[in-house]
Amino acid sequence: MTRVLALSLLFVAPTAWATDPAGSGIESSTAEETEAQGSGNSEPSPEGASRPVKDVDGSDPELEEGSDPEPEEGSDPSSDDGSAPGSDPGPEEGASEGSDPTPEHGAEHRPDPSSDEDSDPSVEPRSDTVPTAASSPNEVSEPAQNPTEAAATTKVSVNSTFTNDLEIRYWRVPDRLDGYEDREVLNYFEQVDRFTAHVSTDSGWQAFAQVDQVMLTANAYKLDGVYTKERTLRGPDLWWVGPERWDVYVNPEKLYIGKKSGNVTWRVGDFYEAFGYGAALNVNRNVDIDIDTSIQGARLFWQPGAWDVTILGGQLNRQQVFQDNPNIGLRGDLRHFVTGAQVKRFGLGPMNIGAHAVAYNFVDEAGISAGFSELGSPMDAVVTGASAELAASFDLNGEVDLFTHPSGQLNDEPGYLAYGSAAFYIGSTTWQLEGKRYKDAERLNSLTTPELYEVGIAPTLEYERAITEDSSATVNSNDVYGGRLRMDWSAVPGRVVPYASFAVFRDLDTAGLHFNEVPETVIHPLVGVEAVGEGVNVLLNAGYRVDMRDGGGESDRQLHGDIDFKFPVVAQTHADINAAIEYYQWGDNGALQQNDYVEMETATTFLLHEPEIAFIWYTDVTTNPLIDSKGNLADLLYGAFEIQYKPADAWTLKAFYGAYKAGIRCSGGQCRQLPGFEGGRVSVVGNF
Repeated sequence: MTRVLALSLLFVAPTAWATDPAGSGIESSTAEETEAQGSGNSEPSPEGASRPVKDVDGSDPELEEGSDPEPEEGSDPSSDDGSAPGSDPGPEEGASEGSDPTPEHGAEHRPDPSSDEDSDPSVEPRSDTVPTAASSPNEVSEPAQNPTEAAATTKVSVNSTFTNDLEIRYWRVPDRLDGYEDREVLNYFEQVDRFTAHVSTDSGWQAFAQVDQVMLTANAYKLDGVYTKERTLRGPDLWWVGPERWDVYVNPEKLYIGKKSGNVTWRVGDFYEAFGYGAALNVNRNVDIDIDTSIQGARLFWQPGAWDVTILGGQLNRQQVFQDNPNIGLRGDLRHFVTGAQVKRFGLGPMNIGAHAVAYNFVDEAGISAGFSELGSPMDAVVTGASAELAASFDLNGEVDLFTHPSGQLNDEPGYLAYGSAAFYIGSTTWQLEGKRYKDAERLNSLTTPELYEVGIAPTLEYERAITEDSSATVNSNDVYGGRLRMDWSAVPGRVVPYASFAVFRDLDTAGLHFNEVPETVIHPLVGVEAVGEGVNVLLNAGYRVDMRDGGGESDRQLHGDIDFKFPVVAQTHADINAAIEYYQWGDNGALQQNDYVEMETATTFLLHEPEIAFIWYTDVTTNPLIDSKGNLADLLYGAFEIQYKPADAWTLKAFYGAYKAGIRCSGGQCRQLPGFEGGRVSVVGNF
């Protein structure tokens, strides 16, 4: 039996690397979090391919390759979320309740949209007064300059940033061929590369391009003269012009050009957007769970005085190449159509108000032309809503939305959504009260969820790190209401801040992801503390969730806790211990009954500052019957080791070997089932 390799020659141009002003960017988290968080950026240039044949026990193939995502509008594309260019954005620090997108103390909920005002440096800061054009009567006019001389002396400053992210993964597959149980024949290599280029001028022009590429190697074998490809990289509806036999895919994923001129900013191409608190529209990049969907079309942003006006239209553009998850059977993009507008008025005394409307048409065939096929037909969903913010001695924020379905495809009845938040400041304490009522609002996401992203994401009020396969159903419920009260106490100002939180939800939905057959009432108390000292930082959270079934049936019960403990060791060395544990007891679920389980995840990091190098050991333990992966140290035990090294500010190098478990992960109001991994991976990220 022989083994067939598919090789591509990839070229990455030599570069002069710039200095990264943000520091090392070396972070630690659990193994799943590290893999789920994006990295840097890159573009390969296939120059040909050969298909040599090797023996099963032959040498490993040699690869040359590269990988990362697009920035917020106007931001440095080398940075995923404000972290150091090329760094791995680690878990949120300083937020006692994980990455719940719920606004804190009256701040408007923005689950990382590309907000012009917050993210785009080309947009001027909001002012509640309208500037005047009058000049001083004593001002001395300069003599007019000759147009020819002006043209000769005019200089245009051009800034450019390029990022290349290359990752090579070696997947160990537990399956075996009959008769060859002693050989890991089905193991394979996956190489992912992402190249981004961002160019801007001081006259307000911006342009961006992102090219993604993936290649599978050692993906076929020959047995008894029969050639067999083990897995398919490209699905039948994925557009591809290269030779069919190559296990390679290259895609110009994100492109745009735009300009800011006075109080108007326009863009043609790809962009991200969120309206209000995200319920009507929240199309964004979420590196925590490897989601990168943009709107590809046109966007106009106008700031006349104390107003913000946004008008947009285009097709949804889901990423085809995953940065961190396996690329197998890649599908063509269903280019759903979206159009919308938002108007916001600032400075009405202590208030800001806004109104928005968004319309969607969903398609069931891949391709750009198919995305226009529904134009002229009744819209599948129309969302209209309003939001308001009030800042005084207390803060009030809220939004209401109406969901209608003219085509009848999603639902015959309209849905609605209401969210509100109030923050009060009493002595050294801060109190935040939130409430929500969501009815048939989640149907908006029913056709994009199978594509692994959502278009409308309202505040969940959930503690995301503790969400399970069961409680994710409440996050995405079509009939839920409830609230959460949280108190933060500045016990030692700037040093020690304990908190307590209590959430109650009533979930009337029993369809979709729900395991329960009857409605349930959810209660979830939480306590925690953040303590900061000289070189020491402790973040501790613990909670107990109960899902009480109607009719007195046995309840789901979850006891959970997590800690992040950073402390100095010796000289220029620090350590970070990050751990989470949960014990889950299932209630009555009828035909979907499951077994109780225990899970634990840990990451222990030792960080040297000169040179900047981190050593990380990961451990996962699980008895969860819903996990479809198997441990590498024992059936229930996973272990892995990783080294992260920054030889220069613009470079980040990583090497990982081991395994971590599969499981659900939630971030920014979205949940995704992530596969487990066993094998090795190396990555190189650079900026120039």
